[in-house]
Amino acid sequence: MKSALLRIILFAAAAAASSLHADTNTNSAAIGKDLKAPVVAAPATNPLFNLTLSENYDSLYMFRGINELPSAGILSTSFEPVWHITSDDTLAVPLWYATAVGKTYSNGLQNYRELDVPVNYSHTIGNWTLCVGYQLYTYYNLEGVSPGGTGIQQEATVNLSYAYKTGNVTWTPSIAYFYELGTANNYEYGTINAGSSFLSPQLAIELPLYKDILTANPTVQYNFSFAYNDSSYNDGELTKPYTGANNFQVQLPITWQITKVVSIMGYVAYSYQGANLVQTAPSTIWAGASVGLSF
Repeated sequence: MKSALLRIILFAAAAAASSLHADTNTNSAAIGKDLKAPVVAAPATNPLFNLTLSENYDSLYMFRGINELPSAGILSTSFEPVWHITSDDTLAVPLWYATAVGKTYSNGLQNYRELDVPVNYSHTIGNWTLCVGYQLYTYYNLEGVSPGGTGIQQEATVNLSYAYKTGNVTWTPSIAYFYELGTANNYEYGTINAGSSFLSPQLAIELPLYKDILTANPTVQYNFSFAYNDSSYNDGELTKPYTGANNFQVQLPITWQITKVVSIMGYVAYSYQGANLVQTAPSTIWAGASVGLSF
């Protein structure tokens, strides 16, 4: 059952190449990755390469409408090198390592760990940005999974966005599609059925609050599952893949730009799902914070 195995996506290259953040590559709110990474400081001008680092905390591990760790939050570290191949093309590898905060198993196993290795290529034409990517997820300390409690998941992604400004406000509607490829040889695949997919239309807004120091980045999503998430029946004893409207989600991050290199971000988020999704309440509120460095 996929609820026993956890998933995360870092789709940062979609923001990396967008006209909204063509040089910062870090607007997590604008790309719908459930705020697992912060909006970090803008890097110094560099036409070839920049690097962002961040340390993040989320009170719940919410991912694509599912509460993945009902009894724990999650700490994560992100490391994202970005190569600016041309003025319109970028290649990003936003590595992400996470560990559960709190007990996730009752059988003596160590708490859950996860390492994600995405590779994302983005191309911008005017206000439009197209991003395609491959995501490799590695899960550690999973209960009842062999070999060695480790699971592997692979995913292909595509994201199309359009950014435009009205006054000082930037609006970025986008649509992202995630397709599950399956697992690597000799590893169990229990998170999501190969061939399932997830669709995420989104509107992101960049709203300056005070000069270039405080910025709000509210987002709204209405997501769809195509045999991707599970619905629970009979008090959760049975599950089956669910196809249909997945969840409605609102996120409100606020970023404080302390220096050109250092920033902090805090957020609150709300998700509603009426599909009886596994181990997830109809209404869920969570929050988090991040500290970011950019070079």
